[in-house]
Amino acid sequence: MSFYPKPTEKTVDPIMSDLNPVRPAPLHPVLDAVEMHMTVPLNRWPKHAIMGTADYKKRQEFLMSDHLKKLPPPGTTDTSAKDMLLSTMFMHKMAQIQRVIQRQGSAASDDPRYIYLYDDMRFKRNIFYWRNFRMNDLPPEIITHIFRIAVWSTSTPDEGTHIRLLLTSVCAKWRRLMIEDCTLWSAIWFRDPPPYERSMEWFRRAGGAPLDIRINEHDADWKSKDDDWKYKEDDHRFTTEQMKELMDKLLVKVSQIRMLVLVVDNWPPALVVLDKLQEAAYAGKAINMERLEIHRMGQPLVWLGPGHTPTVLFGGQTRALKYLCLRGVHIDWNATPLSNLSTIDLRKIAMNVAPTLSRFREVLLACPRLQKLSLDGAGPQPSARMPDHIPINLPYLKVLIIGGFSMVYSCYILSQFKAPNVRDLTLMNLTGEDYTTMIAAITARYRELRLLTLYTVNISPTEKGTKAMVRFLYAIPYLSYLRIASMNWHVIEAFNEDPREYGLGKDADTQSFPQNRQVLCPKLQTLEFQQLSGTKIAEWVARRKELGAPLKRAYVNSPYVNNVTAEEADMIQQVVGLFIAPLGSTTPEERALATCDRYGETI
Repeated sequence: MSFYPKPTEKTVDPIMSDLNPVRPAPLHPVLDAVEMHMTVPLNRWPKHAIMGTADYKKRQEFLMSDHLKKLPPPGTTDTSAKDMLLSTMFMHKMAQIQRVIQRQGSAASDDPRYIYLYDDMRFKRNIFYWRNFRMNDLPPEIITHIFRIAVWSTSTPDEGTHIRLLLTSVCAKWRRLMIEDCTLWSAIWFRDPPPYERSMEWFRRAGGAPLDIRINEHDADWKSKDDDWKYKEDDHRFTTEQMKELMDKLLVKVSQIRMLVLVVDNWPPALVVLDKLQEAAYAGKAINMERLEIHRMGQPLVWLGPGHTPTVLFGGQTRALKYLCLRGVHIDWNATPLSNLSTIDLRKIAMNVAPTLSRFREVLLACPRLQKLSLDGAGPQPSARMPDHIPINLPYLKVLIIGGFSMVYSCYILSQFKAPNVRDLTLMNLTGEDYTTMIAAITARYRELRLLTLYTVNISPTEKGTKAMVRFLYAIPYLSYLRIASMNWHVIEAFNEDPREYGLGKDADTQSFPQNRQVLCPKLQTLEFQQLSGTKIAEWVARRKELGAPLKRAYVNSPYVNNVTAEEADMIQQVVGLFIAPLGSTTPEERALATCDRYGETI
């Protein structure tokens, strides 16, 4: 499905008519190429076109790269004066668009036509501005600093790898400056085929810099070259000997490793990593690792049995550790000192090798500034009897994720601590029974909540279930971002219920609402969804608008774009701007929430 509906002839907006991209006379070869691809007459630009920010950015990057490849190097042709003139012209056009948006107000700022025109002008301005910028005249240390910004400002490890390879291929001077800066090679993603010649070359270039290492046998570059790789996956998995050989090479610099992320399928390579780190510590080597992630992606909740002796993480040298994520693997919980962590992320760990309840509580008490706690199918072993205890206070906890548990165990886990300042709550994979009791148990606990994620949470469609959901939503008045997937629709409809019908908000001031009634989560502005009916989403956002609490933006996750028809997309666009968000990406609104305090001020 195309998210750009077929253009139709429309009357040009008189306010925007003077902003149509005007193509100058064909006096400049660069402008001709740019205009051919980028200029779209305003009266043929669909008013309700869906524009995914990430997809649009990739399109512009491709166009920019494509154009620059076809152009002569800067300074080899006498076009510098024209380049500067065109750059200035497009800069004035950008300012003109901004003035129009300011006159039109907030409605214009989300209008796809304005967004397109502004990005169009910025794209063209950049081409001509960059062609006139004398980069190589800068001092070497300034150029190196620019390279660092370019490399470390990327959003994914894959993009960072790509940028580094591009920068070393521009000219001899850039290659020399890149290779001489060891910090530019300290983030190493093992994606090349064994024996990892490229990655090990980066390992050598990194010199004495702190190292961030990622080893993932699932998404290597070399797999993509083999169309039949998915049928021969066992050929690409790490064996015990292969992992031993690789770890022996890497642990030569074990004291420099700041972060290690390992993603494997089976037990043997994961255990090799844990054992090698323990051996290095016992051999007297210093371990200063701040972040460790080990993901065993094979069959979950399976353990090796009594023949396996769990390792002491880093041989006990965990004083620098701040971020711990274990999926499908475990350690010697009692012998491993864990304190002052900022993140605890446990996933798919068999209950009989999980930490005991008393040890779990000891770790929480030893991490008073814990910021993120994620428990997905992994948590403390329930004790034989429910002990009397006081919930542990976690005042700095901002992100809480609970998933994959029974209703009773979910309540059991949530009773172990209190976290009044949680800003981001995720409930996922809570199915097979009614979780209404759990929703009632956490009501009024997270008043500072700003972002709520609900993935496959089963709540009864009865009056009791709806009442519990309404009371829960009434107690999170600052919620501004909702992420939902595979939810029964009656749960989503609860957002539009009248709280007064459930004995809530009877004395509240309702003068600002058009229907003279209070609205649940009145600050909700952003919706992100997948695997839900586009028609129902359109009706839901329309109802929010009728109630006087309209949303500003909606996102559909990219893998599920085709689940939304063009008609449904247009229905949603009639009420709220609809954008595409790559699965797992962070939207601008989500990033803004992560950097604001309780009063909405940037930290």
